[in-house]
Amino acid sequence: MARWETPPGEPILEEDEVHVWRISLPSIEPHGAWETLSDEERRRAARHRFAVHRTRFVAGRAALRAVLSAYLGMPASEVPLVGEAGGKPRLTGDRKLDFNLAHSGDLALVAVTRGRAVGVDVERLRRGIPYERLARRFFAPAEAEALRHVPVRLRPAAFFACWTRKEAWLKASGHGLDRGLPWALPRFAVSVEPRPTALAVILPDRPQDSGRWSLVDVRVGSGYAGALAVEGPVRARFYRWSA
Repeated sequence: MARWETPPGEPILEEDEVHVWRISLPSIEPHGAWETLSDEERRRAARHRFAVHRTRFVAGRAALRAVLSAYLGMPASEVPLVGEAGGKPRLTGDRKLDFNLAHSGDLALVAVTRGRAVGVDVERLRRGIPYERLARRFFAPAEAEALRHVPVRLRPAAFFACWTRKEAWLKASGHGLDRGLPWALPRFAVSVEPRPTALAVILPDRPQDSGRWSLVDVRVGSGYAGALAVEGPVRARFYRWSA
């Protein structure tokens, strides 16, 4: 569904829009990225054992700051990111921007909207993953059963499509994240089909809340799966970030 554009200037975010930014992490200059981070972000980066993970964390947070700075009209180093609520950074003060960051491999996605919850996820498709065993552990029973009926050649794509949809919605809603992914992931269901015509969130315990959410796939490129979840209707624009 995504057609990735380069914005003509400063992005203008309408009240009912979601902007999704696609960022190539290797394009982020390491020294400049490090300089934009807060002391807490630098401490978090230093806790990564492997250099590749540390580099991607720094690039991802710097990219998030750069994107938000375009909406806030301030230098990236001054974007007031604080704390982690359910794993999500937030802005201090009375700012109406809602946002979410996800990264996997060399790609990152940043979703930005106003006054409503949003979540985004991206995953690099990997071989050698025990899809069916992971689905039995982390997916709802209906999802695990549906995955078994997907043709074998499409099963990896179906697994990651389902995973990104679930992660995107969990990040948007915060549903059960305080109790951890193994508890939260099986307690709702989404489509497993790699290329469905429509997506929905099924909440067995709260069916009245299912209609509050929009869930869409984000086509980020070959070898990746992506998904976006937002509270209310979705009217998305897709941008390429140019450092």
